[in-house]
Amino acid sequence: MENIKYEYTKTPLDYQITEYDCGTTTLLNALRYLFKRSEISPEVYKYIMQYTLDKTDENGENCKGGTSTYALKFLCSWLNENAPKKGMNIVCKVLLKDDCSIYNKELEQTINNNGVAILRVYQECEHYCLLTALDDEYAYLFDPYYLNINYFDNDECCEIIKDRPFEFNRKVLKSRIEENSTKDFSLVIGENREIILIKRNQEL
Repeated sequence: MENIKYEYTKTPLDYQITEYDCGTTTLLNALRYLFKRSEISPEVYKYIMQYTLDKTDENGENCKGGTSTYALKFLCSWLNENAPKKGMNIVCKVLLKDDCSIYNKELEQTINNNGVAILRVYQECEHYCLLTALDDEYAYLFDPYYLNINYFDNDECCEIIKDRPFEFNRKVLKSRIEENSTKDFSLVIGENREIILIKRNQEL
């Protein structure tokens, strides 16, 4: 990837602060990536915080089930309808089932036009991360779960990147993401399989 001079009107992408807020953090990271600080509505931020972390765990403890696919779909619809009214011209689209692939042409087009995508992947459990770049072989992700630099030393498909805080912190083979497995960064299998495309609406 080429060297980039960063715009310091933006904020570096962030890490989750509990074991459960990967969905919240990843959706906010999408906004951090796409918009300058001065363009992000505090009302939109508050709404995201309010409607994520909506699941209970197996013991019925609030928020410890993380963020459901239903919550993210709802927030996508809400952002499409309401964010432009707050000065944030944004378009969200959910890919499901057979369309949910790292090789999806609409996904590639979104990323190549400076958009992002939220992926629901495995990392010990179901987990959200942000896709910000693609090349022929690799996907470049921001994983909100902070890990030691050596964590993937024994996994030839994944690499931790520490010097691109505004863009990505993981380099993952696209073939791993597409694997029908529960290995790190493979897309979730079954009804929770999900990719959300997010971009600025240049027509508004």
